[in-house]
Amino acid sequence: MTHSSPTTRRRGRFGSAGLRSLAGLLLAVASILMAGAQPAAAHPPSGSVHVWASDVRVRTCQSTSCSLATTERLTNVRVQAYCQMDGGPAGRVTDGPYTNTYWVQIITPGRTLGWISAVYASGGSNNSPVPGAPVYGPGDSTVHCEFI
Repeated sequence: MTHSSPTTRRRGRFGSAGLRSLAGLLLAVASILMAGAQPAAAHPPSGSVHVWASDVRVRTCQSTSCSLATTERLTNVRVQAYCQMDGGPAGRVTDGPYTNTYWVQIITPGRTLGWISAVYASGGSNNSPVPGAPVYGPGDSTVHCEFI
């Protein structure tokens, strides 16, 4: 009968270092899951805008044809903003005498990242950016939008 000494026994498929790495990975995943469904954004918001209208819907992109990012509706509230972009003719929103092709990427009070038409943000003029959030243009590396 042959006996193996403790120094020659195999520790299993992963070894102790592998098990520690796996345990660390599982702990990190559990922490992310427990923190909530929405991951933290890579860049902090760059400013804020005041939503003057009632029941403003938050979209997943810069058009009213995009799906809703949340069921939350914004009414007379200041929100954190990342950036704003010109959505072009497809992004145009008109409400009474106001019209705008710009969209502002915001974080709602309920912590959802999404887009609102600049027509519902205070300040600015028709078809132009609103004060409070930097304007992003194609190839611009100085303004950060958190694309979703």
